[in-house]
Amino acid sequence: MSALEQLLRADAEKVTELPKGEVEIPRLTRLFGEPFIVIVQAVDTELLAEITEENTTYGKNGKVKKQSNYRIGVEMVVNAVVEPDLRNAELMKHYGAATPNDLVGKLFLAGEIGKIAETVTKLCGIDETTQEEVDELTKN
Repeated sequence: MSALEQLLRADAEKVTELPKGEVEIPRLTRLFGEPFIVIVQAVDTELLAEITEENTTYGKNGKVKKQSNYRIGVEMVVNAVVEPDLRNAELMKHYGAATPNDLVGKLFLAGEIGKIAETVTKLCGIDETTQEEVDELTKN
């Protein structure tokens, strides 16, 4: 069966559904005395490109001059975390956060943000070997 035939036979909703995964935050697990699991979902290609583009500065030659990996990670966490809801007004108020991005910075350490973002990246189908290709796509 060809790829076209497979796609036409498939349930379109299932094929286009963004994959989900879980990330345990060991520090919070120890603090709460029970597993603290963050549920994440892949972000769509356009949003991923937008997050990368907004946090990247290019030189005159078109090559990456500076990239804020921290901000990219925070944006990925805000947009990919399904549970807990990082846009919840009550949660933001409880932690004194003005924005979801601010909340991420208050709740998670840099390595935890990186771990969540790495999981999201893998759910998006990106591994180390294709990262250069993604960088090339997002710059154009």
